[in-house]
Amino acid sequence: MAAADVLVYEAALKEGWTQDKLELQFKKDDPLFELLPVKSPDQLFGEYAITPIHTGRAGGFSMVPSTGSRELNEADSQKTAQAKWKLKRAWNAIELDTAAVKQTSNTSVAVANAVNTEVEGTVSDTRKQITRQLFLDQTARIVATKSNTTTKTLKLATTGEYGLGVEATRQGWLVEGQQVDIGTAGSEASVADGVTITSVNDSEEEPSITVSGSNVSTTTETYVSIRNARAGETSYELNGLRNIASKTSTLGEINPTTEPGWVAAFVDTSGGALTRARVVSGRRKVRTRGERPDLALTSLKQVESLEAETYPQVRFDSPSKQNTGDGESIAIGNLEIQAHEDCPDGDFTYAKKGNLAFIRDEKPYWATERYGSGILQYIPKTTFVYGSLEWFLELMTNRRNVIGQYRNLA
Repeated sequence: MAAADVLVYEAALKEGWTQDKLELQFKKDDPLFELLPVKSPDQLFGEYAITPIHTGRAGGFSMVPSTGSRELNEADSQKTAQAKWKLKRAWNAIELDTAAVKQTSNTSVAVANAVNTEVEGTVSDTRKQITRQLFLDQTARIVATKSNTTTKTLKLATTGEYGLGVEATRQGWLVEGQQVDIGTAGSEASVADGVTITSVNDSEEEPSITVSGSNVSTTTETYVSIRNARAGETSYELNGLRNIASKTSTLGEINPTTEPGWVAAFVDTSGGALTRARVVSGRRKVRTRGERPDLALTSLKQVESLEAETYPQVRFDSPSKQNTGDGESIAIGNLEIQAHEDCPDGDFTYAKKGNLAFIRDEKPYWATERYGSGILQYIPKTTFVYGSLEWFLELMTNRRNVIGQYRNLA
């Protein structure tokens, strides 16, 4: 393949897939990305973004007689702190066979179609992994396994904190061709190091994955992670709603034991069914902390449950004007409840618009162009060229006490 052939693809990539277009494509048609604003940090020190956060009210209030007082309470200031958000590094690549490049014969429409197919697919795959992280707990532990003995087909857990086997297989968190580590919380690859998923069974009753390599044995304390996404208990993944909605975990390098206002409004892991009355009760729990939540993020399953409870009570003017819900969203008073396919079935999280955001140093870019001679680079000893996308970002909040969460819902 001549260098001129690659230059045609380079031109198409540079013209059609700028930093602006890449970021817009990430947000396109995804309700979570559309709801969350993207912010630049107030300060940036190396890989850390620095933002101010509110952790509590000021003292200093006084009540005095109408005749005045010389004994006012001492002035105080709002309780604030600086959060440090370590930007996480998301990376994915497109790959083109040189034969496919050659077969387009440099026809502009064919070139554009080939480029768009690859880039749109890669952006979609990257977004899938990012949204998966946004709903989890930042440990990079995607799902626990069941006890499996000397096998390559691993049954995944469907109960417990990491019992997300149905979600992981059904929703594309774990797919054929993905390399994964399998190990304990403290040792990410103690069972299998960098094996490849060769097949996925998304059975609702008994989800499983089959992996390459030798037979392995697992316990209920074994977890599947994206290969090299963690080193022991050190995770390289994004913050998620599960660790943001916590009364104990450090967030933004601020420990709630030293900043008591830096905790979620409530976390209820008791399980059970979600009802309208329970949604209203959770809204009250957040509201009593001083802010009115106007957004809830949950699963398609929980929106279905609320629709099933609510819409039989609605009366319509005529059969032609019935609206029985779209399965994606529902409102209870001022609370906009938005479903997302990557939310675990049993989770329901309250928030306030504007208090959750993506923070990043810049828009996603072509790393192969920034650090090399062009977007497309030849892979030695293959017939392929590739280009890599890179994006440094993190999920942040500036008011943790506007977050509340139900988990393990039926």
